[in-house]
Amino acid sequence: MMRLFRRGGRPEQWRAADFTPRYLPIAWKIVAVIAGLTLTGIGVLAWVILSQVSTVLNNQIQAQAELTVAPVARTSGELILAEDHLTLETLLNSLVEDGRVEYIAAYAIDRGRVAAAGSPPADDAADGVWPLTAGAEPYRREVRFQDVQVGYIEARIDSAPMQELMRNTVNAGVITAAIVFLLSLILAIDISKRLVRPLERLAESMRERMQPGPDDQDDPRVVLRRDEITQLTEAFNTMAHDLLRKDQVEAALRRYVSTGVAEDILDNLDRVELGGRAVEGSVLFADITGYTALSQQCTPEALGRMLNEFFGPMTECIAEHGGTVDKYMGDCTMAVFGAARPDPDHRITALRTGLALLDTIAGINAEREARGERRVEFRIGLYAGEMLAGNMGARERMQFTVVGETVNLAARLVTIAPPGGLVTTRDFMEHPHMSQHNTGKLVQEDLGQHALHGLSEPVDVVRVHPSRTTA
Repeated sequence: MMRLFRRGGRPEQWRAADFTPRYLPIAWKIVAVIAGLTLTGIGVLAWVILSQVSTVLNNQIQAQAELTVAPVARTSGELILAEDHLTLETLLNSLVEDGRVEYIAAYAIDRGRVAAAGSPPADDAADGVWPLTAGAEPYRREVRFQDVQVGYIEARIDSAPMQELMRNTVNAGVITAAIVFLLSLILAIDISKRLVRPLERLAESMRERMQPGPDDQDDPRVVLRRDEITQLTEAFNTMAHDLLRKDQVEAALRRYVSTGVAEDILDNLDRVELGGRAVEGSVLFADITGYTALSQQCTPEALGRMLNEFFGPMTECIAEHGGTVDKYMGDCTMAVFGAARPDPDHRITALRTGLALLDTIAGINAEREARGERRVEFRIGLYAGEMLAGNMGARERMQFTVVGETVNLAARLVTIAPPGGLVTTRDFMEHPHMSQHNTGKLVQEDLGQHALHGLSEPVDVVRVHPSRTTA
């Protein structure tokens, strides 16, 4: 330890540790992170590229073997049966001489190897199996005569050019990776210095304001205040507040599927709770006719593809008409109108949406029939009235939906709708709001009174379709 004197003559203790940083500078942390990410990215990319190149090379070797050996296998059957070994060896030698194979041999089922050409591998076993490439088996092709196997051909393709290509690719990749890493390291150092320079100025300013006295050199609080991270406290607090609000927004959005409802939640993040309000709206149900039997005839994957084929365009159709898809229940789609946002014309909107859905479904079925696939018929039921709209479920997981007698009646109506048809009640069609719109082009087919499950009185049911169609 040395004793030095300040300008004022006051002695001061200096230690070797005073010449080393008390913390790892942020600039070097940034460089380390960028370098680590770059190395990780290069490693992943190299693994993907090498895997693809290896696969392509193996495929090329197999393809070359197929092109080379297949003609020989087709012409060798008669030669093996006739025991014309000379002609067979001449044929095999021609392949070796033109460099297409390193070694090729013909085997008879009952006599073993009958002809061969080229240099056999050092590890050639009695059964003729040797590695073609790393982890691969030699190429083997059956020799058949009049649909009866009489032998087989085994060949080893010269993979040296392809292996050389593989090595060149690896070498080029290593050189490229090294150059990229070096450039990224230089760039990371430059970027980190540019990013940290304002922080260093701030830290320098803070050090000037909080210059420790001679008795404070070892005070942990002073050392902590001299750390760059301390200067970021205020910015970190602001960022933490923003992240908290972002998490609240994401948690609220995860509970909802409707864009309109999500926008309402974003404006009322502190008031997301269970409950609802009475609203006037329309409910539409659309489900597949004979879904149970259809599901038994399809694999789960095919059934899922079929449902998505219809649900996608149907959801777009509902959204284009101002409706909201409330939920999907197996093969059933439930849509609401006027619940999330008040809409005095929700009845005619729901009716037009239902008819548009039938047109959309018909178009999809036409495409399916053109592909030779079976039609999938939907049926639609809709009703309007008062319902409870709001958050249902649990505080940890809730869903905006509608419940009430109106919803139940719409769900019952869809069960009596004919395939490809839309049904509702007569009082729905005769509602005063419906009279304000031109419904003269719609045909109302009386289906009579129906006693629906859960309802105390029967309801008058009508089927609605455009006048240009037939019932």
